[in-house]
Amino acid sequence: MPHTKEELSRLGIKPRDIEHDQHRRAQWLDYGDVGLYMITMCVEGRKPVFGHLVGNWRAARGSEDFPHIVQSALAQRIINEELPKISRKYPQVEVWQATFMPDHIHLLIYVRSALPKGKHLGHVIGAFKGGCSRQWWGPGTGGPGADATGTAAGTAAGTTAGTAAVPTASAAGIAARRPLFEEGYHDRIIRRPGMLEVIKRYMSDNPLRAIMRRSLPDLLERRLHIRIGTHDYAAFGCLFLLKRAEKEQVFYHRKDRSTGIPTEQTEAFRESRLRQLTEARQGVVLVSPAISKGERIVINDAIDEGLPVIQLQKEPISQYWKPELRRFEACSRGMLLILSPWELDEDIAHGSPVSDFARFHHLNDLAAEICATTEASLINFTHSPQP
Repeated sequence: MPHTKEELSRLGIKPRDIEHDQHRRAQWLDYGDVGLYMITMCVEGRKPVFGHLVGNWRAARGSEDFPHIVQSALAQRIINEELPKISRKYPQVEVWQATFMPDHIHLLIYVRSALPKGKHLGHVIGAFKGGCSRQWWGPGTGGPGADATGTAAGTAAGTTAGTAAVPTASAAGIAARRPLFEEGYHDRIIRRPGMLEVIKRYMSDNPLRAIMRRSLPDLLERRLHIRIGTHDYAAFGCLFLLKRAEKEQVFYHRKDRSTGIPTEQTEAFRESRLRQLTEARQGVVLVSPAISKGERIVINDAIDEGLPVIQLQKEPISQYWKPELRRFEACSRGMLLILSPWELDEDIAHGSPVSDFARFHHLNDLAAEICATTEASLINFTHSPQP
């Protein structure tokens, strides 16, 4: 996946600087050209205006009791009236998938051809957000312009939407109307091989993860056997980090291959470190065994700053094992998951002695696999209490 203007130019993509309001944007990318994005928009104050969650996380996928959202009238009106307007106003844009949660919306958007001159993704999302705000201000939604029959979505799993009497909007009330969404939005550019399917699963499983967090508040504990992709691990920390679609591997060789200079002393490393930490501040999970000095610098900086990290280690995680205080505190904040692969040396050996070099590369191969999936399963529920 290209990250720099030079790499994009070699692929025939013309990057340019842009000006539009987003929580995260790639300054080198032309957001008016072809692209595939996951867009996230959060309701101001995180009010649960789009519905409420119901279901059982143990239920079979596809069953009536599988976690899902009961949509509010506002959500239904946005789906029926506002989403179709995107392609009507911008025929170059297709909405491939939409996921509504009580307090935010995910959209999977494909810009299949260049937008009109002077237009970019920010204009598309701005128009959609404006339409949603107007729906929120209207009657029957519980919004600031609702009449006395307006309803507000319930917030607890398994409860019905509560009814609230809202006075008819006055002229002063109309003037005081606020946008439905927080300022800006979050975009994730989908460019890596296989990332589209990961993002689609992530969006579809949002209600499941929310119900699990509500139903299993003690999930942050030691697990002695968990399967991620095709490998088994012991784990300590926040398992929900595995479910994040946005994960990036932190992988650096000890030395620059062309110059022999230690990687951490190069300008390329300094730029890459800054980019990865910036992405982590926006919610991307950094994944690495943190073996080389460059990897350790980035992962230690992320842990110290309280950013989300999945760290692999060769040391086993036993029934009574726990990390040192610094990493333990990061786990307790839900910002760190530590994974120890089962039978690490047996996976590498194939009849030969195992070197640290082989472990280094195998752990980084596992980190790459973890970045490519949100699928993880507990082999059993045998575990020791959180120390």
